[in-house]
Amino acid sequence: MKTKFFYKHLITFMLPLLFALILMGALTVGVTQTYIKSNLNNSSQNLLRQTKENVELILGESDPMSLVYGNSSKVLQAVGSILRNRSLNPEELIAFDIIDSFMSAPADARPYIDSFYLYLSNGNGRFLSSKDGLSTFTNFYDTGWYNSYLHKASDVSQWIETREVTPYSFEDSPKRIISIFRRIDAPNGVLVLNIKPDYIEQQMKALSTMKEQSVLVMDSDNRVVFSDGTGDYLGDAALRRTIVDSAQPSLTVATDQDSYVVSKLHSDRYGWNYISIVPQSALYQVPVLIIKLTVALLVLSVVIGFTFALTMTRRNYRQISGIIRIIQLAENERPLPSTVPRYTDEYGLIVHKIVKTFLEQSYLKVQLSERRYKLQAAQMIALQSQINPHFLFNTLETLNWETIALTGRPNQANSIIDHLSQILRYSLTDPQETVTIDTELENLSHYIEIQKFRYEDKFDIMWEIDPDVGDFRVMKLLFQPLVENSIYHGIKEKEAFCRIKIKVRREVNHLEMAVIDNGVGMDEEKLAMLRRRLAMDEDAVSRIGLTNTNKRIGLVYGDEYGIRINSKKGLGTAVYMKVPIPNAKLPDANGRL
Repeated sequence: MKTKFFYKHLITFMLPLLFALILMGALTVGVTQTYIKSNLNNSSQNLLRQTKENVELILGESDPMSLVYGNSSKVLQAVGSILRNRSLNPEELIAFDIIDSFMSAPADARPYIDSFYLYLSNGNGRFLSSKDGLSTFTNFYDTGWYNSYLHKASDVSQWIETREVTPYSFEDSPKRIISIFRRIDAPNGVLVLNIKPDYIEQQMKALSTMKEQSVLVMDSDNRVVFSDGTGDYLGDAALRRTIVDSAQPSLTVATDQDSYVVSKLHSDRYGWNYISIVPQSALYQVPVLIIKLTVALLVLSVVIGFTFALTMTRRNYRQISGIIRIIQLAENERPLPSTVPRYTDEYGLIVHKIVKTFLEQSYLKVQLSERRYKLQAAQMIALQSQINPHFLFNTLETLNWETIALTGRPNQANSIIDHLSQILRYSLTDPQETVTIDTELENLSHYIEIQKFRYEDKFDIMWEIDPDVGDFRVMKLLFQPLVENSIYHGIKEKEAFCRIKIKVRREVNHLEMAVIDNGVGMDEEKLAMLRRRLAMDEDAVSRIGLTNTNKRIGLVYGDEYGIRINSKKGLGTAVYMKVPIPNAKLPDANGRL
């Protein structure tokens, strides 16, 4: 039976869950892969367009120079005069300073410009450089550009070359630069703009959206001009050939090593191609992660399903065993469980019905026992009622008149008896009845008058009562035990005249009440012991002072209300009470009740 239960629960729980997980994983992988590939093509085209704009903006830095030197005959004459004459007159020196400043300013202001060269045919081997000013081929480190200029066909007005130069002899490796050539005063001169490719490649790398994405710029001869250095994917000849030959903006190329998603953008201005290459394996990272998570969830589901099935099997077997046990107890007329169990399934319902039937039978027996108990309690009350409050009040009244008869006039004894009668009448009426603050304080005043007779000139009372709290109802005998505690434990032991302050103050939704004396007070050890006693959840019937009052407040108003005590040895004691205001209105946003 256990085995059948186990397989039943396992199949019931596992099949829907596994089917849902597998279906969700497959759909998620498919949708994610399609979305990533589509999003990659769009983002790659945007990336290439932005790269193209940045590169062409940088390469266009030679345009202003070309316009100045190519269209101004006066500037060309001045440059030619400077390059031809070995000694410069004052006018030529001024022109040289202006031209040199004009060439140096862009190179100094743009981090990606390495230098400008300006050359016009002259017999001295001279040219202008933004780095050294007036330079000669025999003394300048970079002359390769001049050889390119000489060997270039005269009908080509603009071209771009990748070159390597070594500015200093101590450098181990040459520095790569991109040179943009523009003929001026053709074919007698040339303007050369040297660009630092590292700056452009860093910008390209910063624009990449994926870690494995490689962004390349190829010139019209299909040579790589710029690369962000992510990967040497073009080392694969098949991939390079397919990219060069294809005119499609987006394509997928499969090689022996991997498959690649390629995006391509052509520039008509320079005849360059901007290319983005992403290995297709990089697109599978998220789907592979989803597959791993799905497998992990499947394994976790199997473990949870196995545990759940085993738990349910044990529970059902235990429930059936419990039903059999209850039936056997009933057949043998033995006691059943004392409480009716809650049921959440068919087994619990059966147990519930069985136990309920037997408990209903037991309930009849309990009712008979309860009636006998009530009868005994009624007899006891009848015996106690022979001495009732009326008898006690009549006796006190008799004593009052006898005292007057003995002295011939009212005296202090009559006043004490009167106050005592008021206290007893207040205390012996219904203890569950609530009274107003005014009534409670009036009863307290009777008690205080009696104590003043007893402790003449020992203490005085100060009243600090909010005027609007008199009609609030509270439980009886809140203040008397606290005042009694102040007198017997604080003031009685002190020789000096003392004061007791009674305070009642209204807060938002509760009353703050206090009995404060300037008696002997308590040391820290005694105060801590008293606080522990108040916090203990024990029977307080035997203690009619602070503990009993705190217990009654907690039973009537809740555990969040009660008594707290502060005391200082030699200075006095303050006992605070907090009780709720019935149906108190909370303040609105403006603080009004």
